[in-house]
Amino acid sequence: MGTPKRVQASLSSFFKPKAIKVSPQEARDEHAKSTDSQDTRGSKIVSVDTRKRRRTANDNDKDEGEDGTAPKVQKGTNGQEQIQVESVSDTTDLMQRLRMRAQETGPVVPNLQVTSVLATPGSLEGTSLQLVERMPGVKYTPLETQVLDAKKSHPDTLLAVEVGYKFRFFGEDARIASRVLGIMCTTATNFYNASVPTPRLHIHVRRLVHAGYKVGVLRQIETAALKAISDNKSAPFTRQLSEVYTVGTMVEDIGADANDRYLMCIFETTSADRVQLAVVAVQVATGRVVYDEFEDGILRSELDTRLAHLQPKEILAPRGLSTETLRALSAYVGYTIDYTQRPEPLLEHANRTGVRVAFANTKLMDAEAARSFSTEFYADNDAQAHLPYVLGLSEPVLVAQALLIDYLKPFNLDRALLAVHPFTPFHTQLHMLLSATTLQTLNVFADHSGDSSDAQLKDLLMPSRSGGNSIRCGSGSLFGVMDCTRSLFGRRLLRRWVAQPLVALDKLQDRVEAVEYLKTVLDAEPDEDYTRCAIRNVYEKLGQLVDLERGLSRIHYGRATPQELVRVLRSLETAMTLVPPDLDICEPRILAHALSPETWTSDLRTTITSWLHQINVSSAKRGDKESLFTRGPLFDTMQTHHKCVAAVEQQLEEHVFEVRQLLNDTEFAFKSISGTDYLIDVKNAKAKTVPTSWIRVSSTKTNVRFHTPFIVEHLAERERCRESLQQAARSSYSQFLRTISSEYTRVRRVISALATLDALFSLAVLASRPEYCRPEFVDGEPCVDVEDAVNPVLDCAGFVANTVHLGSDARAMVLTGPNAGGKSTLIRTIALITVMAQCGSRVPARRARLGVVDAIFTRMGARDNMLAGQSTFMVEMRETADILHNATPRSLVVLDELGRGTSTHDGAAIAFAVLEFLVQRRALTLFVTHYGHLVDAFAGNTRVRSCHMSYLEAETREAGANITFLYKLADGASGDSFGLNVARLAGLPASLLKCAKERAHSMRVDVDSKWAARCARRLQHTVQAHK
Repeated sequence: MGTPKRVQASLSSFFKPKAIKVSPQEARDEHAKSTDSQDTRGSKIVSVDTRKRRRTANDNDKDEGEDGTAPKVQKGTNGQEQIQVESVSDTTDLMQRLRMRAQETGPVVPNLQVTSVLATPGSLEGTSLQLVERMPGVKYTPLETQVLDAKKSHPDTLLAVEVGYKFRFFGEDARIASRVLGIMCTTATNFYNASVPTPRLHIHVRRLVHAGYKVGVLRQIETAALKAISDNKSAPFTRQLSEVYTVGTMVEDIGADANDRYLMCIFETTSADRVQLAVVAVQVATGRVVYDEFEDGILRSELDTRLAHLQPKEILAPRGLSTETLRALSAYVGYTIDYTQRPEPLLEHANRTGVRVAFANTKLMDAEAARSFSTEFYADNDAQAHLPYVLGLSEPVLVAQALLIDYLKPFNLDRALLAVHPFTPFHTQLHMLLSATTLQTLNVFADHSGDSSDAQLKDLLMPSRSGGNSIRCGSGSLFGVMDCTRSLFGRRLLRRWVAQPLVALDKLQDRVEAVEYLKTVLDAEPDEDYTRCAIRNVYEKLGQLVDLERGLSRIHYGRATPQELVRVLRSLETAMTLVPPDLDICEPRILAHALSPETWTSDLRTTITSWLHQINVSSAKRGDKESLFTRGPLFDTMQTHHKCVAAVEQQLEEHVFEVRQLLNDTEFAFKSISGTDYLIDVKNAKAKTVPTSWIRVSSTKTNVRFHTPFIVEHLAERERCRESLQQAARSSYSQFLRTISSEYTRVRRVISALATLDALFSLAVLASRPEYCRPEFVDGEPCVDVEDAVNPVLDCAGFVANTVHLGSDARAMVLTGPNAGGKSTLIRTIALITVMAQCGSRVPARRARLGVVDAIFTRMGARDNMLAGQSTFMVEMRETADILHNATPRSLVVLDELGRGTSTHDGAAIAFAVLEFLVQRRALTLFVTHYGHLVDAFAGNTRVRSCHMSYLEAETREAGANITFLYKLADGASGDSFGLNVARLAGLPASLLKCAKERAHSMRVDVDSKWAARCARRLQHTVQAHK
């Protein structure tokens, strides 16, 4: 007999208990009691971790076993002590004794852990969800054997196993489910166990998925009835993996919110000092595919911008990404990405950001392999028409989309990349690209997790008469203010408009005209004008439509339930009646295109109606696919199977006459008890007289129940017919979904038109607010000329309005003033008004005359980036460098207290140099500073305007002045920042403030003298140079 394989019985995460804590001496003592053999040939190894060891009174450094009966101890390659035992039975007995000892004396470090994975020492690192082999000597139930096999095939997947009327989790999966879902975890069998009821499965799966886990559903594919009459009725139910979900691939039902998630694939190539990145992102819920290719710097600010806009919830990361790219991704997901670990988040990461990182198939990272794979994929799906476009993409983008298709195949979602062609480029020359920093500092959207906070806030706010939010004060983000949409698909489109404002003046003017026209329609009293009545009807009915965009995608993927199908088709039928075919609108162009008769065709309306007429609505509401169709070829197919079942049941019903004769009972009738049909129920006394061929099924104290051979045979036949019926129902339903999906392009065009109308209506509702004005756009050099502007996000009663002028003469404004005086709020107001205006919206001001800017750059606040290894000042300087590299004369630059992250002199010098650069570049610049000498340095420059936030000052006996903030912009520089006033308002002790006042005075005198000396030297050098 050969020597058994050495095993590390660190019996870890899957086999219970999770951790058995004993000392090495206790392990040897317990083993000495369990075995008398001293022969270590063919022995197993139990590992005891002694690296973190709490000594006890009984532990006297006897690590080399003096007792001849004790097991041998040796150091393993992983730093653990390995204790040799004789056999698996010895190991099992040792484990049992150690568990008993741990219960009696409590845990003692080091840990002795037991795992059901047999492997060499050290091979279990980072694979706590993995189950590779069975533990010898352990008796597993048939169900546990199935689970072991499933875990071996899907080691990175958290499995929910269907068992009767529950779904159960086993081992480490159960521990994770218990922690994330808050359910009980038991240890009654070989594995940890946790369970959830079948009707609640989708809820619990969604929670696990949103925590960042990959979840698989292992379903029973046999019915209990078929099992009972089969030849292997004693074997376990056959189960197979029917569904797999991750946060980026879970297609929510049509009732979910609009916070749809992107799955993004990133591919990186490097050459010399250049880093080229390609991204392809798919929104599986809607079928939208976005791609981009760009060159990035060491800060990966361009990648940050794509992440901020698309906000992917799952990132497909090929191995080999650079350290800088991994740092940027780690900063986004909230934890360090490590290729050596499994992709699932650790428990401490779960629910932190909900962003999952998956690793891509390395075989497709070659351009030729990706080209071949894409060619085969489009050919197999009868989509050769799209192939020339796909193969025309750049090689990095082609590789990224191939990796994405390959990843989506196990989820049956690879058709997502077939839905819409051509793909949508992330950025075009028609739109402004707001950087990640700008989106964050201006609060364009609520937070990192997307617009979910806005959605929650919107639910809390009182709905207005127009369907939007009646209260905007404190909504938290610009999008929260502008969102008055009535549909989820309209909300998605509006979000894209806000994220990418227009820079093409003709398209911007056209959108503004459409908003103004719809405003007049909504504001006007109902009349008999045909066009206005039709448009108003569209607005009123939009809120009654389900999420058609998501519903169409679920139909396209074959995942729509009958209930969802009926809701989508009814909404589509309603939508097709909203726009009359004879509606004639030529201008504005965006409105005319949305209402075009080419979109709202009568034949599509007829097709949708015919789909609905084929469906039995009541059966659809019950989810009954077997009786779903009422007409057409699918109905005929189903009728054939229904007749088969009916014929068998008819024969069974007729069999009752033969049974009556045998029992000599003319009143006899079959019974159905506990799900078993056609039972012959007779009294005990009469049971002895029945034919011996009858099969006894069950009995009670008084009765015995039988089946005749005829009944057994025909019940089996009925179950086969029912199985065929169910299979035909599933097949017919899938075929019906494919029929609807064949009209995907035309239906999607209708949904796109509805989304455009909803987004325009939202801006029209916002435009109806009395304090909003229509912006006037000027061609040529950009300018900012606004009167009585207020911040749209902080649009509350009592907010002080301000007037700002920047144009052809003064291109930059240096803004000073007291701390907390409103400087940052003012410059944010101007930036937000610019974003709103270039979205086509009215703006919160009395008058606004604006030039179209090509970008808005911001550098505000102080923060570090620990995951990217960047200090506060490094982040500040890198963001500033990006601005200086990309700003043009048509850009708006907003800088708030530049240079605050370093010493005063260095900060002032950097601020001066940056401002001078921007003035020479002629970019529109709003520059907030507390450096008074910086204002003096540009005092004679006509292109720089000096302003301050006004205040009233009253000297007090206490330290510092008593300041009243007026929050009003005024010409000229501020004499002081009045930081001591803010300190006093914050409640610092009076003695401390007095000391600070004296010190501030002496420091100011010192700085003024040095600055005067420097100016004198400068003047002297200038005079000498002119001599």
